[in-house]
Amino acid sequence: MSEINELSYLRAASQVFDTPLLLSQSQGLLIGEYLAARMLGQAMPEPQGNRFRGEEVIEPGVNGPEWQGYARIGNVARIQLMGELVNRGAWMGSYSGMTSYEGFTEALTRAAADSEVSTILLDVNSPGGQAAGMIEAARLVRSVAEQKPVIAIVNSLAASAGYGLVSGASKIVMTESSEVGSIGVLWLHFDRSKQMENRGVKATIIHAGARKVDGHPFGPLEGDALSSIEAKINGIMTRFVSLVGEHRGIGEDAIRDLEANTLFSDEAVSAGLADEIGTFDEVLEDLSRARVGRTISQQRRLAMSGNNQLPDASASGITQEQLDTAAATARREGEQAGAQAERGRIKAILDGDEAEGREELARHFAFDTDQSPEAANAALGKSPKASVEAKEEDDFADRKDKASASADLDLGGPLKTEKQRSSLSKAVDRFAK
Repeated sequence: MSEINELSYLRAASQVFDTPLLLSQSQGLLIGEYLAARMLGQAMPEPQGNRFRGEEVIEPGVNGPEWQGYARIGNVARIQLMGELVNRGAWMGSYSGMTSYEGFTEALTRAAADSEVSTILLDVNSPGGQAAGMIEAARLVRSVAEQKPVIAIVNSLAASAGYGLVSGASKIVMTESSEVGSIGVLWLHFDRSKQMENRGVKATIIHAGARKVDGHPFGPLEGDALSSIEAKINGIMTRFVSLVGEHRGIGEDAIRDLEANTLFSDEAVSAGLADEIGTFDEVLEDLSRARVGRTISQQRRLAMSGNNQLPDASASGITQEQLDTAAATARREGEQAGAQAERGRIKAILDGDEAEGREELARHFAFDTDQSPEAANAALGKSPKASVEAKEEDDFADRKDKASASADLDLGGPLKTEKQRSSLSKAVDRFAK
């Protein structure tokens, strides 16, 4: 019976033994013992899945209704990141105790494209997993976070590859008793030589290429094979540290100084591995209070940035036509208010006491600049008045135009001369900007 079990679990064992893992040490040893026990025919308790909040998103597919890989809570998408992580495995989920990068990235991509989703929550409890596929999945998290907020909620572990994935999130929130970290690489070697010797079995390995069978399970790991594997592990570690440093803005030396340790929430925030301490429900409550799925802190940052772009109609619950009408009305009212304010400014300059005897300069300040009445009158007061002779040379038509313009300003009517109309238009344009 034991021989059958060994063959049955050979494929699973190949995914754990003699391959680089981004996995916490305790979990790596646990999985190793689990598989070894099953290969020897010993029964072990099966991992159990969890239940989550939200309504699973189901869409029509080629072969009928198809689960999209995430649940929606209002305009928030919840994606689970549970258990050990493997590179391939489609929708492998918590029912198996594992999550595949393949399924996770597909769910993330679909949630990012969902117009009803404004924020993505990653519900995380993972000790890590395979090195292969992690960096690519982590970079996708960062890419999606540039389109929509991606908030990772760690309850209660994001270790090694699990932390590598969430490092690209917009924000990492930890529950008080959670742990993150274990930024390191693990390699498990299964030396079965004594076991086979006791059973009277000897393996003969024939190979071409010195490094072809490095780490085989039929003898101890030593010599050049050990050195080669250590070099591979160090290379993966370098890329892992660089990824986390880039995503979190932490120096690589500081990351290496952690020595692959895991940190509790308060230590993790201090070290820059996390941003806040909270709960899944608190984050949801914050999002529900915020407009268009943005947290209050995000709204505050947007207000400070001076971004004047109009909101997306589909995310605000109104039609595009209503939004366009409101925007047009606001622009029209703004233009009317600007014109009225500009007329008042011009009138105050032309009718001011300091304009007497300085009419030409007053018209310049009124129509060709955006000076306030106070500044214009102050400048006029310091300028000499025109001589009597020069005043008498004023053309009667110019005085008539000035009188007409003043009358129009009093009544709020249109300006008569082309020069005045052009100057007022330019002044209103300046005001609107």
